[in-house]
Amino acid sequence: MAEVKFRSRLAELPTEVREGLAEVSYQIGMTPSARRQRCIDVLNKYDVPFKDIGTGTNRFIIRHSGYAIKIALDREGVADNKQEWVMSPTLAPDAAPAHEITRGGHLLVASYAPAFTSYSEFIMYRAKIVKILERWGSRFLLGDVGITSINYANWGILHGEPVCIDYAYVFPADMDVFTCVCGCKHMTFTDTTFTQYQCGNPKCKMKYTDRELRNRISQDERLKLFSNVSKNAIEMTAPTKIVEVDDNLVQRYVDPDEPNPYVTAQAYIDQFGFPPDPTMFRRGEL
Repeated sequence: MAEVKFRSRLAELPTEVREGLAEVSYQIGMTPSARRQRCIDVLNKYDVPFKDIGTGTNRFIIRHSGYAIKIALDREGVADNKQEWVMSPTLAPDAAPAHEITRGGHLLVASYAPAFTSYSEFIMYRAKIVKILERWGSRFLLGDVGITSINYANWGILHGEPVCIDYAYVFPADMDVFTCVCGCKHMTFTDTTFTQYQCGNPKCKMKYTDRELRNRISQDERLKLFSNVSKNAIEMTAPTKIVEVDDNLVQRYVDPDEPNPYVTAQAYIDQFGFPPDPTMFRRGEL
């Protein structure tokens, strides 16, 4: 056993900031740009230093205290955060590690890896990325990480090596939802772009894009699939805590004293039937 000091980057943020950011993903009728601006307003109001490093349809990503914080802009963004949290250990060391998440999934802390700024820069690392995708290909269905001009910003550089920084649509390959219409559950890639699958049944050979397969999963199914973010958690009752851990285990921690910021989030309660739990979880040292 060894003593490890854990630190919560999320717990270090002012409570009002966590409350304001959490509420954004529960708003109804706002455009992604309006949600992003609401996040910026909250951060600026409380003088939180940050750098805007990217905005997608579902998440706003900032750099703070040396780490990337992924802020869910809507329910799909919550599912994205939960999926990356759960998948991070199994994709290591080829994905930027996810270190901390709120139980509700509205905030995720990950290692900061600068994204590729162009497809040409991405292609410079093609050989190494192909090896990563080959390692993943037999165990996972790969969505939005293949070698195409629309995926380059989902990859970046960490410690001089290419890593995936947006793996919210990488799923376990044994899921029934990825079964061919003929009933075959074995699919292989059609080429080295890792964007199209072919049924393994020689009498069928039906082809599917990664997006066609992943779109079979509803938002509700995604949230249920990756709902248990607290598995094997270590309890954390303060922003920092020294814990005795087994050196051979990947550790996480829980902060049960994080105040509930959702007392007035009636839209969330109306949608899900219960108030969200703001408990935070962590793995490893920060």
